[in-house]
Amino acid sequence: MENSAPILLIAGSAEAHEIAAKIAQTYQKLQAILRRAERSFGPLAVPSQIWTPGSVEEMKKFLIDRKITAICDAGHGFDSDIADLAAAAAHDLALPYARVMRPVWPVKAPVLRARSVADAAAMIRPGARVFAATGRGTVGQFAPFAGDTLFLRQTSTGARTPLPDFAEPVYGTPPFSVDEEIALFETLGIDTLICRNVGGNPSRPKLDAAMRLGLRVIVIDRPAPPENAPLLETTDDALRWIKALGALAG
Repeated sequence: MENSAPILLIAGSAEAHEIAAKIAQTYQKLQAILRRAERSFGPLAVPSQIWTPGSVEEMKKFLIDRKITAICDAGHGFDSDIADLAAAAAHDLALPYARVMRPVWPVKAPVLRARSVADAAAMIRPGARVFAATGRGTVGQFAPFAGDTLFLRQTSTGARTPLPDFAEPVYGTPPFSVDEEIALFETLGIDTLICRNVGGNPSRPKLDAAMRLGLRVIVIDRPAPPENAPLLETTDDALRWIKALGALAG
């Protein structure tokens, strides 16, 4: 792979770090953007910046200014707003675009499904002790809260805005084992788990732990990818796609 034309990597997933690490060993130029600072991974192996496009036009300007020739979108599976903007901008500029999305977990009864955090919040029973792995930025979507307590997983004890009265942080650094999640749920007296269907093995233990304990489980469906976008399920798929771009450019 010897193509030096820059490709944009939208990061936010484990796959993005794997892609960056592999491409950093080649001649391919890759630059990355992230929505937020990541606490679960180390730094990306390619130049990166924290930036979120506010519109398709803003995204197009970014791509043009940096002479981007393609977009490999390995952003978080629930960052569908960025994916949609990037895909639309790539379409308008006739640039190749592909979305990296690992397969979701198969979900069947008695697990319940919700379309969003707000929908899941509306399904909480009065007095429930809820463990939510949906991110601190979603806490406002749980109000008004019908349960007893919302335990929200956090990866950092750094100073942040206070949580509402109904929420308590639970600090920890992933990955977690099924046994660790079982012990945590039992210690906190959890009876309900709410999580997003991000797919993959590292995030799965909380779901397996809750099902072993017979907890009420609400899984939030992942948003659909941009319409007509090529989908890449694995890091290797993404690397082959990038390699093919280099061959075409050469």
